[in-house]
Amino acid sequence: MSEGGLVFGYHAVRTALEQHPRRVERVWLARGQRDGRTRRLVTLARRAGVPYHQVPREALDRLARGVSHQGVGARVAEIDLLGEDELIARLSPSSVVLVLDGVEDPRNLGAIVRSAAAFGADGIFLPAMHSCGLSPVVARTAQGGLEMVPVARAGNLGRLLESLQERGIVPIALDPEGAVSPWEADLRGAACLVVGGEGRGIRRGVLARCPVRVRIPIRPEIGSLNVSVAAGIVLAEAARQRGGPAGAGPTENPPEVP
Repeated sequence: MSEGGLVFGYHAVRTALEQHPRRVERVWLARGQRDGRTRRLVTLARRAGVPYHQVPREALDRLARGVSHQGVGARVAEIDLLGEDELIARLSPSSVVLVLDGVEDPRNLGAIVRSAAAFGADGIFLPAMHSCGLSPVVARTAQGGLEMVPVARAGNLGRLLESLQERGIVPIALDPEGAVSPWEADLRGAACLVVGGEGRGIRRGVLARCPVRVRIPIRPEIGSLNVSVAAGIVLAEAARQRGGPAGAGPTENPPEVP
């Protein structure tokens, strides 16, 4: 049985892993459960590259909210998630992509997807851990953006950034301690905008792999911007420097980038 993007019960989870593995974002298994059916689910999850976690049975009880879960559950997206390598193979020397390091609020994720679609981004990478999934709330907030921007599950974000940089796609961190503002940075080339999660920001190990760090100057009494607002500002500036998002028509006399 399912409940708003979550599925519970052995047969439901097995069917999702067998028939729609790209949509399965993670699997939960009751801690201590080691029967043959559980081992079968672990095998299917490993084969599909889906992260699985052993959790207390009480945690599954809370997630299921009265639905019979049989000690297993999964989060399933409404659309197919691409593999990391599959999305990388689609990128070009002029691509703009986003890497979201720990965005866990579905409305923030949906708003970022919508901005990515509006400003012509070529893809979004989500970590397998510490990220909300592509739930119905995300889809509603994105308002069609998920049909326009491919989303991939990434394993290790540090290795992902290294792989992108090897292909000439420069990781650019959205960092309050950044040296330059977005309009001072050169965003005309292939770029990967790295955005941190709510409150925590970008993890130190991920930030260390970003050779460029930009900050959005705001009035000090405001403190900080919502993560989706900040991402939208940088995406808009990247589109401006490139002459406007693809498909939106030409931008007349775009200002020169220093």
